[in-house]
Amino acid sequence: MTTCEAENASPQDRMQQSLDRAGLSAHVDVADDQSTLRVVLLGGSRLPFLHVSSADEATAWLENAGIRATADTDEDDNAVLHLPADTVDTVRELLTADYLRAEDAADALQHALHQAGITLATVTVADQDALVVEIADSDNLETGVNLGVLLGADDIAQDIKLHRPKGMRKLAHRLQLVLTGAVGRGIAVHAEPGCEHRDDRLLIDLHADQTPRLADRITPPASASNTWSGAGSSPRQRPPST
Repeated sequence: MTTCEAENASPQDRMQQSLDRAGLSAHVDVADDQSTLRVVLLGGSRLPFLHVSSADEATAWLENAGIRATADTDEDDNAVLHLPADTVDTVRELLTADYLRAEDAADALQHALHQAGITLATVTVADQDALVVEIADSDNLETGVNLGVLLGADDIAQDIKLHRPKGMRKLAHRLQLVLTGAVGRGIAVHAEPGCEHRDDRLLIDLHADQTPRLADRITPPASASNTWSGAGSSPRQRPPST
């Protein structure tokens, strides 16, 4: 949606679009009196309170945020926020802003990885501050090796037997050191050997604030041609909300 379209969208549409983009499961409609927006909360994994069916928790959250709005539950025991017009933008910002920033960071990193030829990587948002990069690779984690090489560690796989679990763990440890040098502390890399039904995997945990630095580090110069086959941008897959 373009900026112009966003500005012209109704408060209902803006709220629904922001909630969807932030990965919050909810349905937005206009109350019968046409003066109040109803936000039916259908899933609780990214809400600022624990129980999606608790009107009391929703009410307490609104009160603590200084928002003059009410909450109750519908016939399906979903919490429903009743938002007067002058509270809609504030609630939308509080519910979605942090996750929207995390989703944007994840998209940017996903795009950079694919542009650099790391096509077997998927970036997902774990929470509003944390992202996970999953590299699933049946070719002895060669994609993880390529990521290390992109970051300047040409010998990252030296003397490692990548077809063995111990070798995979060594690669994960070395990649963690390389990533820490590239974007700062707090990075964690785990290796999970595959099985008959699943490829070997590397899981990279990083802070949302670190993802722009990592994306910048692996983005190839505009004038450089990509030497790895299959490079290109593809949509990031997002797990369903719960």
